[in-house]
Amino acid sequence: MSDFSTAAALVTGANSGLGFEAAAQLAEMGYGSVTLACRTQDKADTAARELAARTGADVFDTLVVDVGVIESSRKAAAELVNRGRAYDVALLNAGMVPSRLDRTVDGIEVCFASSLVGHHVITTELLEAGLLDDASVVLVGSEVANDDLPRFMGMSVYDFALGEPSDFGATPAEAMRNFATATAGPAYNGQRQYSTTKVFSAWWSAAMARRHGRSTRFFTVSPGANMGTAADRNARGPFKVMIAVMGKVGKYVGMDQPVPVGAKRYVDVAHGVGGPYESGATYTSRPKKMVGPIVRRDPAHLMDTDLQDTALRVLDELVTV
Repeated sequence: MSDFSTAAALVTGANSGLGFEAAAQLAEMGYGSVTLACRTQDKADTAARELAARTGADVFDTLVVDVGVIESSRKAAAELVNRGRAYDVALLNAGMVPSRLDRTVDGIEVCFASSLVGHHVITTELLEAGLLDDASVVLVGSEVANDDLPRFMGMSVYDFALGEPSDFGATPAEAMRNFATATAGPAYNGQRQYSTTKVFSAWWSAAMARRHGRSTRFFTVSPGANMGTAADRNARGPFKVMIAVMGKVGKYVGMDQPVPVGAKRYVDVAHGVGGPYESGATYTSRPKKMVGPIVRRDPAHLMDTDLQDTALRVLDELVTV
């Protein structure tokens, strides 16, 4: 498809950073409609004005949603279904890096909730309404899910995500539920919570591709290290310091790249640019890298179909409570 004048895209977390940039790139490609999903109407309206001014395209509409909250996500999904627009691309970009333990009103840890809960609700309801037929769904991932970055970063994934015995629970399903709700396991560690949540992101796309892959494509895509985003707005302590330092020197040591480059990873995979890309797969930087070309990554823990399917069942349970 080269004429995108009738194409429509949904972008979450679209008011800043990678989401804002991805929305701009879609408009610059000629998309006829780009829905900006943001937490407040003010943020969405501001983003729409700024994007229209930047791109010269009057193609932006808005959606208010807190993707970390189940009821907000259900209402947003119902609004999209009521509008009746079919989407060609959904870029599920919203998320955050936590610093301390917080739970949403649904009792779910905030990093897990903002990365997965609302995105699962919205995607599932759009699929049921037939509004994602033949669409590409891209969920934000991260290199940290591969569990091969330097240990000094403090972002190794938890044992259950590697298929190993865990203090989070006696079975994979129990461990996943307790991790998502932060109700058991070791002392809370925001960096490891983030990295393990990104493993769930990879599992989600793989399991969703098996469940819905006849009509819809699913990908988990890391934007790489992009220190110019607001993803670290909740970071504290040594991790906040590390991010600040990387923002200064990262581009010289392979730990930072411009936000437009990161956003283009989403857009390219969604449109098959530089591909082909396999539905259900995870694409990140090369092993032990955080910038540069993307490749398919298939470490054993990400490819474990039992863990993938269990994670999707647990997420189904969490959003139906």
